[in-house]
Amino acid sequence: MNSIPSTKNYCNLAAIALGLDPVGSAGHFDDAVLIETPLPWKRDLYEKVGTLPQEMIDLLALWLQRYQDGAPYNHRPLLIGPDDEYSRPGYRRVIFFGKPADTFANFERTEYLVPEAQTGPLLWALFETPDELPQFDAYRLNGVADVRDLLVCTHGTIDVACAKFGYPLYERLRRAYAGDEVRVWRVSHFGGHVYAPTMLEMPSGHYWAFVDEDQAEQIALRRGDVTSLRGHYRGWAGSESGFAQVAERELWLRFGWGWMEQARICTIVATDGAPEPQWQDVRVDTTTDSFVLRVEIERTVETNPATDNAKTIAYPQFRVGEPLPNPPRGG
Repeated sequence: MNSIPSTKNYCNLAAIALGLDPVGSAGHFDDAVLIETPLPWKRDLYEKVGTLPQEMIDLLALWLQRYQDGAPYNHRPLLIGPDDEYSRPGYRRVIFFGKPADTFANFERTEYLVPEAQTGPLLWALFETPDELPQFDAYRLNGVADVRDLLVCTHGTIDVACAKFGYPLYERLRRAYAGDEVRVWRVSHFGGHVYAPTMLEMPSGHYWAFVDEDQAEQIALRRGDVTSLRGHYRGWAGSESGFAQVAERELWLRFGWGWMEQARICTIVATDGAPEPQWQDVRVDTTTDSFVLRVEIERTVETNPATDNAKTIAYPQFRVGEPLPNPPRGG
């Protein structure tokens, strides 16, 4: 990423200067929903009705309560900004992605364009009352199964680095690479502004970091030497642990762009047993092969997780150890 002269201590520039490797930082989820929502997006948008409908506020409160009661929180609600080409006055786009049960390469997409007043009822039905979904069938969109959505975080009210660096990336991608097969959206915060400009690609679930012009072209077109993107790949949302995300990146670096269309599943098969493990053995199964890789924390890098925040966090930096014997398929 090209350095931008500035007197401000942007967290991402500090991280780049320290050589922070972003792998292992991708958020894991079982489902994600993109909700077309007018800007501006204020900090309290998830807490009171206005920007979001009441049903979404209620869902967020319900998920929080369930999490506090011990249930996992595997949802990823995100806002996408309206677009002159994609949007329709009086309607909201809602895109739901669900994680398949077994090996997979892409999350399963269901997309709607609903009247604004129906946005909240649709969201509630998607998560809590699926028997009511047929009443929204008239608003379901066809012909979008193969579309790639590039989601660039520009949420400056969460961290100014995302607006400063994310918005130019969004504009570049939108202008140069959007078309029938690729859509480019402004998206709300999904974690990791220290990696700005950061991007989430759906339906594949790949997270990217420190994306500049060269990386934008490679990712949008899925071409070129993947090893040049090693320090820009945060991980895959289908891998729950950071160790598994490192193993998955290693196989992508080995096999190239075709790996991203390879159905796969990652499983931790061994660990050092510590409360905060320093190594784990990760098994990655595809439909034809199995691989086992030992992933270790080599060191940590201390840096600020947010701009204008004096606190630092120790970010684990991983390495892949000596190759382990790969088990037979099904073994």
